[in-house]
Amino acid sequence: MYQYSPKKGDDFYPVSAGTPFKDLPEDWNCPVCGASKSKFKSIGKQVAGFEQNQGYGFGTNSMTEGEKSKLIYGGLALFFVFFLAGYLLE
Repeated sequence: MYQYSPKKGDDFYPVSAGTPFKDLPEDWNCPVCGASKSKFKSIGKQVAGFEQNQGYGFGTNSMTEGEKSKLIYGGLALFFVFFLAGYLLE
């Protein structure tokens, strides 16, 4: 399976690095199987949760699974540090 990366471009066509997929020439084809540009599908940022719920809440509904995990475990770690710091108070 071939994935076009704008950061790398395409050495076979040639397409320079930094060219977004939408700006590829119309006659560009997949270098592996020869499929046309219209056969590709976007695999952009995957957001966790249901699409219809993305607008609700405090902005966390539009976060990815990894971003939500960092927020949750980061908050727990910060709470733990403050909890232990409470023992230093007299």
